[in-house]
Amino acid sequence: MKELETERLWLRPWRIEDLEDFYTYCKEPDVGPWAGWKPHESREESREILSRWLQEDGDEVRLAIVDKFNGRVIGSLVLEEDGHRGCKSLGYVLGKPYWGRGYMTEAVHAAIDYGFREMKLRLLSVNHYPENLRSKRVIEKAGFVYEGTLRDAATIYNGELRDLCCYSLRAWEYWRMRAKEAGFFLELPEELPQEELEALQKEFVEVDKDVTPFVIDPKGLDYRRWLERNVAWRTVVPEGYAPSTLFILTSPQTGPAGALDLRHCLTPRLRAGGGHIGYGIRPCQRGNRYAPYMLALGLEKAKEMGIGQALVCCDEDNTASARTIEACGGVLASALDGLRQYWIALDP
Repeated sequence: MKELETERLWLRPWRIEDLEDFYTYCKEPDVGPWAGWKPHESREESREILSRWLQEDGDEVRLAIVDKFNGRVIGSLVLEEDGHRGCKSLGYVLGKPYWGRGYMTEAVHAAIDYGFREMKLRLLSVNHYPENLRSKRVIEKAGFVYEGTLRDAATIYNGELRDLCCYSLRAWEYWRMRAKEAGFFLELPEELPQEELEALQKEFVEVDKDVTPFVIDPKGLDYRRWLERNVAWRTVVPEGYAPSTLFILTSPQTGPAGALDLRHCLTPRLRAGGGHIGYGIRPCQRGNRYAPYMLALGLEKAKEMGIGQALVCCDEDNTASARTIEACGGVLASALDGLRQYWIALDP
């Protein structure tokens, strides 16, 4: 497990030398009960728990939160099995002197990045007790989606039953959030300057033998006719075809960086191969990891259209596209005849 670094914090594996700092925040009467455990009554109690953590050899990731300024351990963070579904659950605690200073939000942000970028999670859950409004604010700032409240779902250290407010974050929701933070968004082609779109088309056609998505290729049409055809295809299509909308990935830093074709429904042909979404990053922008941004933003558009599950496909030898789809939470449904088909859940 590598160490994670933020502006003010180190997140690293625990050491037995952390015992004194661990005991210092765990004995605080206002810390443990908010997370459901009793304050530690002695260093030996803290030593026993810390020693057990150091001996654990499972799939969970348990990290000490270290203040870079003074080198002290000020809290703990864990990515562990959810217990109710096949995903990881996030848990955290912070020493009282550090409350209200944004430290926990900073640590959670880094942990979420690690979970989705390194652990390749499809879903991450997190819970808080209804009265823990500080934790609620951290969870909401991190972008988690509220699922509901489970009544009498947890028994804390003194035998008291507590409700659990439940949240989760899907992989594509994570990449959508990071895309927007990076300044990326999807535009309709008519909303962008003609010269920028023509340069994008020219680059795709000159570099790629098979342009993906194919609708970005003007195929000999002048710009005005190509644009008219794309706008019309959103509502008027030949029998047997699906209406679709072309979007352009763009940002103030990159300009047009890719193209995504969103099919509004699945025809038999699309169900067999094309799927709901076809996308491609502009050749000069490849290698910058913009593809998960574009796919996630496209999945958001698909959800807005009422698509509950999106089918996304790629050639079996297109490992880069497979990694992108899987990073956004794609579940492999089949790999036949040189084609990989993935489903991505969009509905709650």
